[in-house]
Amino acid sequence: MENVDVTVKRLSQTRWSAHYDAVKPVRANFEKLTSALEKLCNPKENVDTRGSAQMLQSAVCDFSFLCYLSFWCEVLEEVNITQKYLQTVGLTLEKCIVKLQGLKAFLAHQRSEIVEKAICYATTMCKEMDISMERRGRIKLRKTMPGEKAKDAGLTLPEEMKRAMFECLDRFHHELEIRSQAIEKILSMFAVIQPSSLVVATERDIRNYTPKLTEIFDEFSNEDIFREIEHLRRRLEAAKISVEEAKKWTALQFLEFIVKWDYCESLPNLSLCLRFFLTLCVSIASCERSLSKLKLIKHFFRSTMSETRLTNLAILSIEHEYARKIGFDEVIDKFAEMKGRRQWM
Repeated sequence: MENVDVTVKRLSQTRWSAHYDAVKPVRANFEKLTSALEKLCNPKENVDTRGSAQMLQSAVCDFSFLCYLSFWCEVLEEVNITQKYLQTVGLTLEKCIVKLQGLKAFLAHQRSEIVEKAICYATTMCKEMDISMERRGRIKLRKTMPGEKAKDAGLTLPEEMKRAMFECLDRFHHELEIRSQAIEKILSMFAVIQPSSLVVATERDIRNYTPKLTEIFDEFSNEDIFREIEHLRRRLEAAKISVEEAKKWTALQFLEFIVKWDYCESLPNLSLCLRFFLTLCVSIASCERSLSKLKLIKHFFRSTMSETRLTNLAILSIEHEYARKIGFDEVIDKFAEMKGRRQWM
């Protein structure tokens, strides 16, 4: 702490935010970090400390490391923002797709800029700190055939780093595209219960959307869903809810309207479709951020508690914000009342 104002974070595999938190302080305080490593290489330190510091210093004071440090700091910052948004409570699939499309646009449009910025940062730092920009390790030579005189024009280290970083971005974009298509496929399956379909879609559009849902869920029929959508529109009109207002609603608001006005019996298929859609998982919101708490609790209390109680305690710790809102006095009173009734006559 004498040399660096912040603490370097350990990389945790349980959440995406930990990747950005591990890279950011190193990128922002690289010069102070190398200065601290130089002090740890002092002969006054013990052999293990000096050896570890020297190995770490040689690893970080490298052109390739500096390139990837800047590269991943730029990419993981955007990924971290997207991941935190996807952890929003009550997030719908359509909003999830929009955010993922934004991340894909960032990777596609800022592709060259990210790589050039990483190369520029690494080159500048190497010049300022007198770090060699030459390739380390053995140089691989291709075996030539008899009589062959020409030699391959190998890539320079900056060119090789550009190629590697472009490959990372392209693969990341491809993987993101696959996941986006999977989400879009699910959304298209439930297209018939989206706000635009429930309010303003034509009869032809609704009849085109409905088979995508009934092919998966055979308990629904095309005609029943079409008839219930017409009934829902008439009930919205009777409740004096304008079309423009209803178009801004989410699937949850439509279900709340049906439940509030006791239309579940008259719109059984539509309400069930909305429930199926709303129970789809978009992200493991709170568990991803606090998964390490589960390991911590089970480590200390495993010998004194049963597995079920350990799991329940971990869930209470993870969902501590929600647990604090629960009136436990009322719960205890109800539990005591139920226990009090179990008396022998």
